[in-house]
Amino acid sequence: MNDELVVRQASVLDPDQPLTVADIHIVDGVIAAVGDVRPTAGTPEIDGRGMIATPGLVNAHTHSGQHLDRGMAPNLPLDLWLMWVVYGGIPFSPDDSYTLAMSGALEMLRTGCTAVLDHAWVGADGFDDHVEAMTSAYADAGIRCGLAPMIQDRDIFESMAFGDGDAPPPLGEPVDPLLLVEAMERFLTDFAGRPRFTPMVGPSAPQRCSDDLMVGLTGLAHAHDAPLHTHVLETRSQVVATRERYGRSVVEYLDDIGALTDRTSLAHGVWMDADDFARVQAAGSTVVHNPISNLRCGSGLLPLAGLLGQGLSVALGADGAASGDNQNMFEAMKFAALIHTTAGPFRSWPTPEAVWRMCLTGGAGALCAPIGRIAPGNRADIVLLDTERHACLDREALVRSLVFAEHGESVHTVLVDGKVVVDTHTSLTAPPDHRAKERALQHRINESLPQRQAMLDRYGPVLETIHDRDTAALVSHG
Repeated sequence: MNDELVVRQASVLDPDQPLTVADIHIVDGVIAAVGDVRPTAGTPEIDGRGMIATPGLVNAHTHSGQHLDRGMAPNLPLDLWLMWVVYGGIPFSPDDSYTLAMSGALEMLRTGCTAVLDHAWVGADGFDDHVEAMTSAYADAGIRCGLAPMIQDRDIFESMAFGDGDAPPPLGEPVDPLLLVEAMERFLTDFAGRPRFTPMVGPSAPQRCSDDLMVGLTGLAHAHDAPLHTHVLETRSQVVATRERYGRSVVEYLDDIGALTDRTSLAHGVWMDADDFARVQAAGSTVVHNPISNLRCGSGLLPLAGLLGQGLSVALGADGAASGDNQNMFEAMKFAALIHTTAGPFRSWPTPEAVWRMCLTGGAGALCAPIGRIAPGNRADIVLLDTERHACLDREALVRSLVFAEHGESVHTVLVDGKVVVDTHTSLTAPPDHRAKERALQHRINESLPQRQAMLDRYGPVLETIHDRDTAALVSHG
């Protein structure tokens, strides 16, 4: 028997259709019809009268392991920030990875985000247990997830350009790239076909991976038709380091090894040049804009208006909570709409409509999933919003109100794959012991703050030097 559900008489707000009051007929997790629906007798119904039905928002870049670092990381450029957040932090158990992924998923669902691309750091030791834990958390929460385990085999200092200065000694032991490729292949094979889940290939960044690892992971992506997600040119220092290593743009390098495809998404891309963006667009790849973390770490301003104007696919991410401070995609949309008003004439400013589409259809492209629309054939990831904060005067005004004035407080009901996971502002999927586990993990993280500061104190001076040098070099070259 088919699993059916009808949402009755909601104001349907879809990226490609006029605002209209309609029924939404869902069959086996897929939107079957939008309009005047006549379902099978006895089909369950949700009363959508007086509510807005929108596609669920998509968070196209985050790091679940940072979820309890909200508001804690100091304001630092990325290379120094990494010392405090990543390399000074405590090791996590698989149970910790489950707790962190669950915490982020619940926050996103409560604020109207139904799909996430998690670029979660996973080491070679315990790889299988950690990805199993995170996958289980996302399944239990009921959110749609693309998991791209973030791996690297080059030491962090190997990925930087120290010029005439001596690089600090490695922070860890050497990693065999073959073991990482084998672990990723197991992941792609073992986790394929799970409901609401897409296994993805997730090199941390090209400069943090050996050529053997990058080529091996690219080959896996092609062999398994798996999406690939990685960081690219987030900071000025990465421009210097990657040109020194590759003798050309790192985007050209990715293109040369076949890593740029229509199933590739690139986080940040702040320091790509016109040729880089042209290569990304020609390949059909997606750039994931992370406006809040770019501001938090002073990384720079993505030339968003130009990218949207040329038709390049752009998605939107909250980034990890250590640099974005929450997983609220309404806030990410507002920042994306506002920070670009400082660049160019006002007629070129990204509109709320354009930013909303980035979050929906751009996010669908990053996750390679039929989501981001309320239209037949799309998965039934739908959010019902109360209308107290929003006057439904017309479609343009409503989108503007959602982008600028909503924070998630109007989220009433959330469906993922046609299943209700939030009802009357309340999560239905939180494990009963979750808050206790979250508090215990938060206490352990808080206890680690002195060791994080010690790591920053040890390596901060040399990293400040190269940060200042690379910033000055790029400024002097325009």
